[in-house]
Amino acid sequence: MNNHRISLLTALVAAALLSACSQNTDPAKVQGEVAKAQADGQKTIVDAQAKLDQVNAQNNKNVVNAQVDVRAVNVSNPPATPAVNADVTKTRMEANKKIADAQYDVDKAKGEAAYNVAKAQCEAQTGDAEKTCESSAKARYESVIAAAKTKADAAHQRNDG
Repeated sequence: MNNHRISLLTALVAAALLSACSQNTDPAKVQGEVAKAQADGQKTIVDAQAKLDQVNAQNNKNVVNAQVDVRAVNVSNPPATPAVNADVTKTRMEANKKIADAQYDVDKAKGEAAYNVAKAQCEAQTGDAEKTCESSAKARYESVIAAAKTKADAAHQRNDG
C-alpha cells in the first residue's frame, strides 16, 4: 500500500512537472516584454542616428575648413596647390571613415533592436519551437552585423590613402 502511494505521488509530481514545462508563457507578459524591447531598441537606434548626424556635421565642417584653407593658400601661393589639395583629400577620407564607423553603429543598433524584439517574441513559444525561433533570430542578427561590418570595412578600404 505504501509503495502504491509513493508510485502514485511520483506519477503526480512527474505529471505536474511535465505540465509546467509545456505551459505557454502568459501572452500579456510576452507582449509587455516585446513592447519594452521595441522601446529600448528605438532609443538605441535614435541615439546611434544622432551620433551619426553629429559625426556628419563635424566632418562636413572639417572638410569645408580644409577647402577654405586651400583657397587662402592658392591666393597667396599658387604653386603650392597640389600639396594643399592633398590635405583636403586626406580630411575628406578621414571624414568618410568616421562616418562609416558611425553608420556601422546605427546598423548594429538596428540589428540588436530587431534581435531583442525577436527574442521576446520567441518566449511565446515552448520547447523546440522556442529554440528554433531563438536560433533563427540569432542567425538573422549575425547576418545583419556581418553585413554592417562588411559595409564599414569596404568604406575604410575605399578611404585608405
